[in-house]
Amino acid sequence: MLTLLARVHDGVTRAGFLLGGVTLCGIVLCFWLEVIARYFFNSPTLWSGAMVAYLLCLSISLAMPELARTHGHIAITVLPERLSPATRARYDRALAVLTGGVCAVAGWICVQESLRQFTYHTTTALGLDIPKVWISMFIAYALVSAALHFLRHGFGRPAVPEAVEPTPAKSTPATDPTKGP
Repeated sequence: MLTLLARVHDGVTRAGFLLGGVTLCGIVLCFWLEVIARYFFNSPTLWSGAMVAYLLCLSISLAMPELARTHGHIAITVLPERLSPATRARYDRALAVLTGGVCAVAGWICVQESLRQFTYHTTTALGLDIPKVWISMFIAYALVSAALHFLRHGFGRPAVPEAVEPTPAKSTPATDPTKGP
C-alpha cells in the first residue's frame, strides 16, 4: 500500500513539475503581451506585472517537490564529500529528516494561513485582484509535498551500495614492442 502511495505521490509531483513549466510559458506570454501593448499600441496592461508575479510563485511551488524527490536542489558538499560512505549515508538521512521536519512545520503554518485566507475571503493587493488562497495553497502544497519526499528519503530503505570488488591485477609479460609478442 505504501508503495502505491509513493508512486501516486511521485506521479503527482512529476505532473506538478510539468505544470510548473507551463507557468513559465505563461510568464513569457505575459511579457510579450506587455511589450506589444506598451510599445506598439502605447497602452500598457494593468494586469501583466501581477500575473507574472503569481505565475512565478506557482512555478516555484510546483517545481519544489520534484527537486526534493530527485535531490535536484543546490547543495554545498564540502563536508559530505570528506565523510566515509557509511557516515555520509547517516548524514544524508539525518539531513533529510531534519529538512523534512522543517518543511512540514512551514507547510502546516502555510495550510493554516491558506484556510484563514479562504475563511475571510482575503484578496491580493497587486493590480490583478484575486483570492490569496489561490496562490498560498500552491505554496502549502510545495512545502507539504517536499516534506513528504524528504521524509521518504530519510526513513526509506537505504540504497544498497554495490559492492566494489577489487579487480585482480592482470599480469602481462613484459614484451619488447619492437620484437612483437
